[in-house]
Amino acid sequence: MCATRAFIAALLALLLLSHAHAGDAAARKVIGFSPDGATFAFEQFTQFYDATEIMAEMQVIDTRTDSFVKGTPLSITTRDGDEREVDAVRAELMAKAKPLLGKLDITEPGTRFAGEPSMDPDEIGIYQMDPKPLATTQTITVPDGRKLVLTLSDQALGKASCYGAGGRGTYGSVIVTGVTLQMSIDGATPVTLQQDKQLPKRRRCVTAYGIAEAYHHQAKDGTQTLAVLVETVDAHQFHAGPNRRFMAVTARLPKP
Repeated sequence: MCATRAFIAALLALLLLSHAHAGDAAARKVIGFSPDGATFAFEQFTQFYDATEIMAEMQVIDTRTDSFVKGTPLSITTRDGDEREVDAVRAELMAKAKPLLGKLDITEPGTRFAGEPSMDPDEIGIYQMDPKPLATTQTITVPDGRKLVLTLSDQALGKASCYGAGGRGTYGSVIVTGVTLQMSIDGATPVTLQQDKQLPKRRRCVTAYGIAEAYHHQAKDGTQTLAVLVETVDAHQFHAGPNRRFMAVTARLPKP
């Protein structure tokens, strides 16, 4: 193991002893929108808590349907013994994603509206359970002057058996939740952007949600698109606590 990886592993092992409710926090990098706003892409990546394995994932979303573009997400998860650094794994992921990103022409970053995530969205590392309250609202003003108020709530959707939640290497039962995200424009009746009735497999162990930030894009024809990045508290691969991951909720805004 190279010196850098050895140092990280030793640091994580030390923190495991000192923090009873810690997991790993993914960071995110927003790739952006296609020129027509019809697609949006972002990357998330992390090094697993108390381990040397690395995860990198690219989500590409069709904003017209708020669903993944066919063939995505793209992801890479290394195994113990793979001594590559995070940047090398991310470079491999980008090489896999580049043909699709090029085909969709996802090059426009849009306008970022910073939110109040539980920790810096650029930071991977130790994720404390509820280091500060997860944000349930965000207010933004888009370039045409309209005021958007985003409101998030979650609802219990039963229990799931999640790997690691019963102790290292064993399954345990956790109460899982779905998310409801609503948007009000200039004080009008809120519209629902997402409301979970059941959880998809990739979020089957999520226990809480928070609004991390939002991105706005305006196409040349005036079409406006919103992408809301939501951080999730995920009990999958739970070690000493749940992990932070990201999801996006997208919507095409009505014309003014």
